Order: sequence, then structure tokens, then C-alpha cells
Amino acid sequence: MSRTRSVAVVALVLAVASVLSGPVGGVRATTDLGGEAGWAGGSGIAAPAANNGTGSAVVQTVTYRQVPNASGTILATQRYSVGKNVSALVVYNYTRGRVVEATGFAARANGRWTWDGNTTEPSVTLRVAVNRSSRRFGGLRWVDTGDWALANPRTDFAYRDAVLDRWVYSWQANARIDRRTRVGPDQRGFAGPSIVYLGGFEASTTNATAQRIRLVRPTAAELADDPERVLRVLSVASDQLRVGARDSVVTAFAGPRPLRHGGAAALGDGDHQDFWVSAGSDAGTPPNTWIHEYVHTRQSFVLGGEMAWFREASASYYAAVVSVRVPPNRPSEFERLRATLGNERGANATLTDRSSWSNTYVPYAKGGRVLAALDGRIRNATDGNRTLQRVFRRLNEHDGLITYDVFASVLANVSGESHREWLDDHVRGGAPVSPPRSPYAYTAPGGDFDADGDGLTAAAERANGTHPFTADTDADGVDDGTELRYGTDPTDPYSTPVVEDDTENGTVVNATTPASGDDGGRAAS
Repeated sequence: MSRTRSVAVVALVLAVASVLSGPVGGVRATTDLGGEAGWAGGSGIAAPAANNGTGSAVVQTVTYRQVPNASGTILATQRYSVGKNVSALVVYNYTRGRVVEATGFAARANGRWTWDGNTTEPSVTLRVAVNRSSRRFGGLRWVDTGDWALANPRTDFAYRDAVLDRWVYSWQANARIDRRTRVGPDQRGFAGPSIVYLGGFEASTTNATAQRIRLVRPTAAELADDPERVLRVLSVASDQLRVGARDSVVTAFAGPRPLRHGGAAALGDGDHQDFWVSAGSDAGTPPNTWIHEYVHTRQSFVLGGEMAWFREASASYYAAVVSVRVPPNRPSEFERLRATLGNERGANATLTDRSSWSNTYVPYAKGGRVLAALDGRIRNATDGNRTLQRVFRRLNEHDGLITYDVFASVLANVSGESHREWLDDHVRGGAPVSPPRSPYAYTAPGGDFDADGDGLTAAAERANGTHPFTADTDADGVDDGTELRYGTDPTDPYSTPVVEDDTENGTVVNATTPASGDDGGRAAS
């Protein structure tokens, strides 16, 4: 499945740019590694045959290596297998890369390298500068320390299709371009579709809902949570987010220091995308960076200028909400959710007008609150039968630019009523917004999920007045499901089951603790 990722409208301009300029690019992984043993030496992929029998017009295989006794740069060798209908091939020499070796390519005055038309397997090796800081948050986003590297190299190219008589660009969706990545056979590391890690690592995988999730843990990374917990959280997110746009493989990297705190998703080609999260990030409580970056892999819409806020807002909102749905959730997680959504940053900002944002976090904070409120409005309008996820899914399915008007129209269609006046006040206007207080506003769609592990689905929790994210609503030491089975009130701390083992008869005797005894105290349980 090849699809456009969530980007601002400027991406549309880049997508139709001429061969004289190339947008940010990624690379495509073609091997789905089934187990950890296959990853031990990196994701090695055999180079394609010279006659290109794959059916692709161009097969690009990029092999990554560290530079010995140096830091800050890595080597990327791009090898090409060219089909018979390709009349020209151009490789870009970006400002962050310098060609150190070329076979079958010649340099042009404009800095690009062109295929000589005769070499059957032309190749070019670039020394790529890795270290880059985050423009929005500061700190290193990509780094090569000399011992290890986490990088997002640019490997774009263009070719001339002799039959169609036009240029074809690698960053555009095209079934006739096959892009592969690998780590050199003498190297340790893992090459994903758009992120490459070089250095010692361990890896694990889990089969989630209709996709595989891989976790790459560099030797230098100390995870705040164990890998099984991280994969469990991402697996729940995979199941809970029913918004379409699901990649068959997602690769998550744990980012060691000196990478900045937080994370980043990197655009890939085809049906794969990578992201990294700082190793010290908690996988269990809101705000959850692991889920936040995962949500970005589920965004396939193209956002117009007035809707640019939706990318981070939707990632922030669902990162917080899905965190409390991972069973069994931890104590006070719902309060952390409320605190996260209650962040008042940018309370009076206009989301559609970036110039009104007082800081970078406005779409995360106010945007998240807006989506929480809209989710509640949709649930109320449809008696809980639909949620914001339906809007998210339709935006992913939309063929064209997501404008403010498109968003308002989709929202009205999903909920059955117009929210235009509300949107004009809180999104196009600067009116503050508060998220819903009821915990039922954040339960999984359908009501059949047990988030707190007490044996009750969200629908049963609502029917019995118990908290859907707290296993023991009345804090009497007995979970809600057990109390209902024994006939006591899970919302009353003075109504507690007394369970005694009748070893003589092999039965369990149940009694209900009285509200108070003669001494005004509670009976022992």
C-alpha cells in the first residue's frame, strides 16, 4: 500500500517539482525480518540482479556503514539496477552529503550525478552528515557519536521513462520504483524504511492488529520500561486506533542520549514508516511519546494551512487516551490523562492561525483539548455510537487537501449535526475550551473493551456506575468485577464482600459487610 503521508500543503508543491529540486526523501525496506536472529548482523538484503528481473523500472539498494575513527558522518552506498525503458537516471548530491566514490555516474555542474547509460549496476557512495538539531524543540534529533548513529539520510533520485517520455521521482508513489535498505555485512545495525541505526543493538517484534511492530533497542539505550511493556502498549494502540492507514510493518527505535527528549517520526516510501522515541520515555502514562509517534504512522491525510494543527493535536490526544486503555492500567493514570488534556498552554490561541501561537506546544495542548471536546460532542450526538475516530478515518480516506471546510463537513457528516459555530469560536477563533470531565467520554468505541482489568467492559462499567479506568472504584481493596459477582456495591466502600474458604465442604461462603457495626467501624474482610 503506497500512500501520501500527513504533511502541510507545501508537500503538494514539492511532489510536482522538476528534477532540479528534490524534497525530503526516505527509503523503503523490502525485507520483513521474521525473528531476532535475522537481525543480528543488520537487515542485510541481497543486491538485485543486474538484469533487473523484478519488474521495477529502477531498484535502489542503499547500504549504510559507519566511518572508521570518526563521528558526525556515515557512508551510504546507493546501488541501482536499471530497467530497459529507463533512458536517464539522476542522483542528488544534497548539501549534507558529499560523493566520495562513483561507478557509472558522472558529476554535473549543478551538483547532481547522472548515469552514463551503459553501466549495468551503477553506484554512488556519499559521506552523509548526520548530526542535526530540532528546529522546534532544540537538542539533537539525529546524531552519530562515533560509537553509534541514528540517522535519516536523504536518498532521492529521478529517472526518465522512455516509454512515457517523462521524469519519474522517487518521492512520489510509484509501483515501478523498488527501494531497499541494508546495513553493510561487516557492520552492526538496523536499516528501516527511513531511519538507520548503526551500532550494537537488540531487537524484538510483536504481531499487532494487521501489522507487525518491531522495536530496535541500541546497546547504549536504557529503557524506562521493559521492551515487552513498550510492545504491549504499541500493540494496544494498533488495535484501538481503527482509523485505517495501517502500515504492514512499523519500526520503533529507542533513542539513547545525547538525542533530545521526545521523539520523531520519519516519512518513508511505500507501506512502511519509522519513528524513534527517547529511551527514557515512560510507556505507561499520559502523555505517552511512544503512542504519540505511533499515531503519526496512522496519518495519511494532506493538511491545508488552516488544518496544520491537526497532525500534532490528533497524535497528542490519542497518545493520552490510548495510554489509559492499556490493561491493567496503573493507579492515577486517568488523573494524568485529565492533567494532560487540562494543560492551558495557548488557551486563547487561534489554531488556524500559526502566528497566534505563543509557543510550539499550542497544537499539542489546545489542539488536544479541542479534539477531546469534539470527541465528546460526537458521542453525545450519536448516543455513543460514533467517535472522533470516524472523523480521523474519513480524513485518511479523503482524496485531496484537508481544508478547514472539509474538516467541518466531515465532522457534521459523522455526527449528524453541524458544529460550524463551535469550530469558528474555538478553532478559527481564540475561545478557550475544556475537555469532558466524565471518564466515559474516553472509553474505546463499541464499549466492549476492559481497560482497567477488573473483568468489566466499558459498557458494563457505565451500566453499573463504576469507573472504566479504575479497577477498584470505591477503593475498598476489592475490584469492581469481583464485587458485582458477589453481590456487593462496587461504588460503596462500606459494601465489601467477605470471602471465607469452607475447607470442609469445599465451597465459598459470601457475606456482605454491614455499613457500620456497633462500634461504628467496618467489619474485617
